[in-house]
Amino acid sequence: MNDLIHITIPGDAGDPRAQVEAPPGITIHRSPPLHPDDVDEIDGIPITSLARTLVDLAEISDADELRSYFMQAQAQGRLDVEAVRASASRVEWRRSLPLLYEVLAEFEDVG
Repeated sequence: MNDLIHITIPGDAGDPRAQVEAPPGITIHRSPPLHPDDVDEIDGIPITSLARTLVDLAEISDADELRSYFMQAQAQGRLDVEAVRASASRVEWRRSLPLLYEVLAEFEDVG
């Protein structure tokens, strides 16, 4: 993974304000508003939930990398397989969903 900071801003990419260039080192993603279950907060800063982050990581990971993220979450006692499945069901169609469901199935009975 690269060292860029990724932020998601709810809104339409066609909004003229969306044409503002991101500062160096930051990648801006535009999306429809996230479901409340896909959002957490740390020190007053909204962040994606772990479940939604795992769904998003499937977009940029191969199977081994994604599996390692699931293993890390599991080792920390933070892996909620049902939450990941629910979050995946809320995203728009993605090419990475088959990979996500393949890795997710490996953890469903372990959970």
